[in-house]
Amino acid sequence: MAEDPGRRAGLVVALQANYVRVRLDQAGPAGVERLLCTRRARLDRAGQGVCVGDRVEVEGIDWTLGRGAVVSRDRRRNALDSPAVANIDRVIVVMALAEPAPDPLQLTRFLLSAEATGQTVHPVLSKADLVSEQEVSAWIQRLACWGYDALTLRRGPQGLDSPSLERLRNRLAVPGIAVICGPSGVGKSSLLNALLPDRALRVG
Repeated sequence: MAEDPGRRAGLVVALQANYVRVRLDQAGPAGVERLLCTRRARLDRAGQGVCVGDRVEVEGIDWTLGRGAVVSRDRRRNALDSPAVANIDRVIVVMALAEPAPDPLQLTRFLLSAEATGQTVHPVLSKADLVSEQEVSAWIQRLACWGYDALTLRRGPQGLDSPSLERLRNRLAVPGIAVICGPSGVGKSSLLNALLPDRALRVG
């Protein structure tokens, strides 16, 4: 990116209605690290939509209000359509073993979409405490035959079991952008709450 003093480079970390939240590579005056930004219309006209994970440049910055405008977007390494995230380093695909019952075709679609990024894919089998050990083992073996080392999550008295969570934390410890995806109701929010307790996301 050009080193224009009137511009700042950063990473899109959230979409909020018609705005994007950009985390700056270099903090501005008074330590401002994040800006709420509009997107220049020419980006859309050029087919350069902006999503989470995009590297962008911001100009027209009002440091007092924490506002700016995204004027350019870097070339993407990869992208997912759903959820819309760019420059992904790993994908966590969550599937429940019960409530809802697993749908092999749906799981296959999620895995194929994740594989299309060219990055590491980690299947996670949630709600393993609601089915028999034989059924858990059968799914682990099935995914192993597809080339995946799946993790299983069980809910205990203290919440999600720690051994699998620690293994997942280790897989997520490498810097980069990780995406957690999967069908509705499989426990994605519960998993995020276990990994990031301060988020307190609504579940159910």
